[in-house]
Amino acid sequence: MVNTPLTYLIRIWLPDRPGALGRVATRLGSLRGDVIGLEIIERSGSRAIDELVVSLPSSVSVALIARELAEEDGVEVEDIRLIDGSYDPEIEALEVAAALLTTRTIAELHVALCEHVHRSISSTWVCVLSSDGLLLAVAGEAPAAEWIDAFVAASPSANRSCDAAQLDTEWVQLTSRGARLVLGRQYGLGARERQRLVALARISDAWSDRLSC
Repeated sequence: MVNTPLTYLIRIWLPDRPGALGRVATRLGSLRGDVIGLEIIERSGSRAIDELVVSLPSSVSVALIARELAEEDGVEVEDIRLIDGSYDPEIEALEVAAALLTTRTIAELHVALCEHVHRSISSTWVCVLSSDGLLLAVAGEAPAAEWIDAFVAASPSANRSCDAAQLDTEWVQLTSRGARLVLGRQYGLGARERQRLVALARISDAWSDRLSC
């Protein structure tokens, strides 16, 4: 059987000290893994959140990856998912921006925004919620509109300063008709992800001024 390499995006918490990331890479190397990409999602106090793009043999299971990394002192695995081997977070962000700028109506813009944020930020669901609590666009299995509207009313947005890394639901204000972009996933967003979300909302807002209904 051909042991074709697979590419994984691995999100970990680790001590923010010299050598910690190198020891993680050594653990992955013991599984014949090759780290081909890295993004530092957040540094908070004595810990950091990193996302590693890693090529591994198909014979190596997700469970084995998680067990191996958990053996390293201070390392916690938050998520491991299979991705396309050409994944690059910077290129992905540019492609999302380009996709938004090809829409021709506000309705198309909302749909594109949900679909691309859903993929690029690895969310469980994304929606655009109107100012009166109606779902204008959805990607993934979102909760009921009433629950989302109540959450937004009670929570600070990602535009404002808050400890959002501990939240599993985020929202950003959109200028088009007072709508809100809301997303949820199984773990909170890091600082760079919140910045990316806010930037995409700003691009959407700028483009919406040029569009028809």
